[in-house]
Amino acid sequence: MRWLSLLPLLGLVLGGVSALAAPLPFSPKSFTPYQTCTVTATPSSTSNVIDSYVRQDQPNTNFGTAATLSVQSSGTANRRAYIQFRLSACPRAIPTSATVRLATLRLYMTALPSLCRTEDVFAVTAAWTETGITWNTQPVGTAINNPPAASRTTSFNVGTAVGCQYGAANTYVAATVTSDVQAFVSGGQANNGWMIRDDSEGSATAYTTTYTAKNAGTLAQAPQLVITYVDVP
Repeated sequence: MRWLSLLPLLGLVLGGVSALAAPLPFSPKSFTPYQTCTVTATPSSTSNVIDSYVRQDQPNTNFGTAATLSVQSSGTANRRAYIQFRLSACPRAIPTSATVRLATLRLYMTALPSLCRTEDVFAVTAAWTETGITWNTQPVGTAINNPPAASRTTSFNVGTAVGCQYGAANTYVAATVTSDVQAFVSGGQANNGWMIRDDSEGSATAYTTTYTAKNAGTLAQAPQLVITYVDVP
C-alpha cells in the first residue's frame, strides 16, 4: 500500500518531536529572581546601623553619637571610621544558603582632601559597640597599623585632584564588599562590620575625609549597605 511508503518519514517526524520534547538543560537558578535589600538607618530604625570613628590624638574618647564619620592621615592624629549593618533588617530574611551576587557599602562624602588618597576597607574581626569604641579599644588591634595588602576587603580613592575616583563632595562613594557579606550570610564569619582607614597613615600634612553618620538624621545621606542575592531552596 502507498501509505506504507510514508512510514519512514512518519518515524522521522515523530522522532523529531520526541527530540524537541526532551528536557532543556535549565537549573532552578535559571528561573530564580534576584532579591535586593538595602539596609540603612531611618528615623524609626536607627538600630539598623551602628557607626563611630576613633581618633589617635584622643585615644580614650568615643564618637558614637557624632553626626559625621572621619577618616584622616596626620602624624599621630590619624582617624578611622567603623560601621556595621544589621542584616536581619532586610524585609525578607536572607537565607544562609543564598548566593550574594553583589554587596555595596555606600557612604555619603561631605568633605575630602585636595590630594588623591587611597582609603582601605577592612572587615572587623571582633565585636565592638557604638558608644564604647575608642582608639585604644578598637577591635582590630595593633596589627591593623601595618596591614598586609591581602587583608583588606577593597580600596577606593578620594580627593579633588584631577583623575581621582571620587573627586567631588556631597556624593556617595561605593565600596564592593560582596565576599564579606557572603561570609556573614553563610555563617563563615561573624558580622562585625567594617573599618575604613587611610592607606598611608601618619602623613606630615593632614588629609581628612568626612562622611555623614547615621546620627545626622538625614535619610538622603544615610550610610547604606545594598545587597543583591539569589537563593534556591
